[in-house]
Amino acid sequence: MLRFFIALLFLSACSTHTKESGGEDRYVYQPEKEYNLDDLKELSPQIIRTMKRDTPDAKVDDLFSRDKRDIKKVAIVVFESIIQPTYSGLANEDKIFLSAQGKQLLTEKFLSIWEKSFSFFGDEIQYVPTIIVKKSSVFQRAGLEVEDEIKVQRVALAPDDVFFLEKGQKTTLSTILNPRGMRDLSMLLVPAAEIMEGPKWSEHAKHLINDISKEMELDAVIVVMSNIQWTAERIDKHTGEFIPEEMRMKLKSSVLIPLTQYHERLKSLGKNEKPNITACYRYYEADLKIPISISVPPEEMSFETAEKKLVNPLLKTYNDLTQMTLFQLINDLKATH
Repeated sequence: MLRFFIALLFLSACSTHTKESGGEDRYVYQPEKEYNLDDLKELSPQIIRTMKRDTPDAKVDDLFSRDKRDIKKVAIVVFESIIQPTYSGLANEDKIFLSAQGKQLLTEKFLSIWEKSFSFFGDEIQYVPTIIVKKSSVFQRAGLEVEDEIKVQRVALAPDDVFFLEKGQKTTLSTILNPRGMRDLSMLLVPAAEIMEGPKWSEHAKHLINDISKEMELDAVIVVMSNIQWTAERIDKHTGEFIPEEMRMKLKSSVLIPLTQYHERLKSLGKNEKPNITACYRYYEADLKIPISISVPPEEMSFETAEKKLVNPLLKTYNDLTQMTLFQLINDLKATH
């Protein structure tokens, strides 16, 4: 019992050191509206929540002040998604489901949106594409291989990837997928993003992150987790609560600094400690709910309907949310210059 209370006190102490900004959500995102970059820039601080937390050895603001090393060269090393999980393997009332192939294709599309979006923000930040990261010797011997669900070369969704199912029918058990060829750098049988995200310092994958940063000459690495689920309109039979027809999209991203660079930053502050942790510069989180309309008559239950009613608004919203996140992330990286 004493250990339990000590753990609670530790968690409480840690949480008090986390500083948050943005994410007040005073503006309402409208999925049907065509936002330009200026619109998204205005929305960004209201939608995206930014967090930072001091490390055990120094304040984050001191570690990343302008007179310290710039963060200019970055790469995504962990990119994961959870898309409409069906852990029971059976369809529920939520109408539209995806195959393992469909989830992988969507995950790869999400990654391409991140990579293309980096190019919209000038050349002050050098982004290293994952196709180059995957060729590094460190990456080749790290983590676990992820099965490639796509057996032929293609990038577009097909009718076998997105489909309507009646409640009780069997669906895929595959719920968490990395893009083709990506690896789990956590070396654990849990998603890497789940243990590496957040404004905290991290023990996980510290040597792998450090080695890959050295080989690729990176100033920081980025971890991204996308979580997307949707519901069909109904009344919960247990609580009587009305469940609206909507899609919920959560996007989380951490910027991590390898341990050798953390040591360099500590030394510049006159500290000789060399803790074996990766430091988190910033953590970004967004949580959007958008209305959808997927309850249609049986004669309209087709791939074309699923694409129009679900996939298109999903991708459009994900693209906007990614760019809003990058507005905050890249501005924070530039603040170190």
